[in-house]
Amino acid sequence: MYIYGPEDEIISYKNDITFDKKYPLPFTSRISFDAKIKFIREHIDVKKIDTIIVGSSIGLNNIQGTYLEKASNECQGVLNLSVYESSSAQVEQVLDLLDAFPNLKRVLYSAQFSDFPHTSLFKNYKPKLITKYIAHTLNPIQEAKFIFDASKNLPFLIKREKEWEEKHGHNNQFSYLGFDSTGSVPLHIYGKDIIQRRWKEPHAPVQNPKAFEALIRVIKKVQDKGVKFYFFHQPYRQALIDGDSLLKNFMKKFPGNLKTLVTKEGGYFFSLHERLHLDDSNFADRSHLNDKGSIIVSKEIAKIIDKVEN
Repeated sequence: MYIYGPEDEIISYKNDITFDKKYPLPFTSRISFDAKIKFIREHIDVKKIDTIIVGSSIGLNNIQGTYLEKASNECQGVLNLSVYESSSAQVEQVLDLLDAFPNLKRVLYSAQFSDFPHTSLFKNYKPKLITKYIAHTLNPIQEAKFIFDASKNLPFLIKREKEWEEKHGHNNQFSYLGFDSTGSVPLHIYGKDIIQRRWKEPHAPVQNPKAFEALIRVIKKVQDKGVKFYFFHQPYRQALIDGDSLLKNFMKKFPGNLKTLVTKEGGYFFSLHERLHLDDSNFADRSHLNDKGSIIVSKEIAKIIDKVEN
């Protein structure tokens, strides 16, 4: 690992292996966001991106960008910019990076009702610098300083290196960070790998009005860029809905209320839960799809977008 010191002095660490060649530097307060920044910087041509997916893990895991590209005539350059556990307010922060993508045509927000109980924010977030970093437009001095500032905490970097493979290297775990070519994270969680608590216990239908205020700002931010906004309400395990009268009633109202909000602001709303009626074989838990279910969802989204835009 190399750490840039004062006056561009390079400090080497551990067998001359560059840390940031394999592991993401802590540019933000969220490891999955750090990993996505590294991925975009190294693998994405920002000028080719016409479609961005945002959301929490419901965006990261439930839409496979590679299948969306294959199935759609319109979405030919897809980037999944979703970040684990993102609130709508954090999605708003993520969208501060839109200036890095000059040919963007649409933003797809993938979510479930469980994404709207809080309005957490990323700490120490520097979107202007990150925008230039992923677009390769920082000058050498700015870039060196940006990397140096993210590399100051050596114990933290060592801990991240030690934990990386165990925590983020296995596609049968919800913390997996193995991106496909678009930045999506398909989950291969079946059978014994299913966590029973997450499978059998539904989310409490708790909502925060400020989370929906953030969603409105998200839609406006996207449209101010001249970009189309789509909201995709993702599938949920029907057995849990049928077995909980409170949740059953809530799930009847939630899509309609959200459709009203989104369309009033000029966006497009589609409930994939109501359109697809997926059975349990497509789920990794109550709301996350496995790699089989996420292919079905991705192909359906492709059909919807091609129909809307033609």
